[in-house]
Order: sequence, then structure tokens, then C-alpha cells
Amino acid sequence: MSIEHSTGQSERDDPKNAAFRYQLEFLKLEFDAINKAIARIDDTTAKVKNWTMVAWAGGVALSLGHSELKRYILLTAIIPIPFYYVDAWWRRIQRSFIFRVNKISEFLNGECLQKSFHHQRLMIDFRVLDPRAKQHANTVEYELFTSVWRTMRFRELSVFYVGLALISAALWLSAVWLRW
Repeated sequence: MSIEHSTGQSERDDPKNAAFRYQLEFLKLEFDAINKAIARIDDTTAKVKNWTMVAWAGGVALSLGHSELKRYILLTAIIPIPFYYVDAWWRRIQRSFIFRVNKISEFLNGECLQKSFHHQRLMIDFRVLDPRAKQHANTVEYELFTSVWRTMRFRELSVFYVGLALISAALWLSAVWLRW
């Protein structure tokens, strides 16, 4: 049963209420789209790591497989570096989606949602359909959260890419000291 307003319109027919419900529905769709984008970026970064392994292992195998190339094995330490940056860049993009999820969570779990229902409009400066949180792009909080330098320090990334470079350096030192 719908409530009649003083104008004779039911709550469902009220344009303000309809617009608010429409925004909330789009917020649900946005949340779903963000989660799918995060998953796609996870797949992309896994592929970057796979290509890193192929290129690095190929370089190491080539260097170790030919005696005249063994002295160049240290150069294989460079191979992971551009992949490291590409992976970190994708993680930066992913972090912008995660930032938005955090903002949606703050909205849904805070007083703003209750106030919004009471007033039948989004009560905070909260845009719908802003999956990468561009609304916050110029804030310090956003910049710190999505910084590529921050993502490069993620243990998952740094251990993998720096580890490959260190293995190359160790192989080179072994080749020099042991005179393979």
C-alpha cells in the first residue's frame, strides 16, 4: 500500500522518490561493475607476471646456454623492471576502483544513508556512476591510496620482480666467481 502525499501522488509516483530509487539501483550496478573490473585487473596482472617469467627465463636460458653469453647474464636483471612498472600501474588503476568501493561502503554503513532515505536524495557529495572515484581524484587521500609508487611497494609485487632481478645478479656473481 502506498502513502498518498498532500499533492495526491503516491510515494511511488513522486519524482523525487523515483529519482532517489533510480540512483540507488545504479549504485548497486556500479558496485557489481567495480567488482568485475577488479577481477579483470587481477587477471591482467597475472598475465603480466606470466609474460615476465617467460621473458626473464628465456633471457636466463639464452645466457646460460651459450658460453659466450654467460657474462651478459646480469642484463637479465633488467628484464623484470618494465614488467614491474606495468604491473604496478594496473594495480594503481585497480586501487582507484577499490577506493570507490571504500567510499560506497562508508556511505552505506554511515549516517549518510539514513539521512538520504529520510530526504529521498543522496545527502553527501556522492556521485553515482563514478567507478574510478574521479570525484576524489585531486584529493591527497586518493593520490596516496592510488599512487603507483605505493603499489610498487606491495610485497606481492616487490618480492616477485626484485626477486627475479636478484636471482639474475646471483647467477652473474656465480658465473664470475666460479668462472663457468
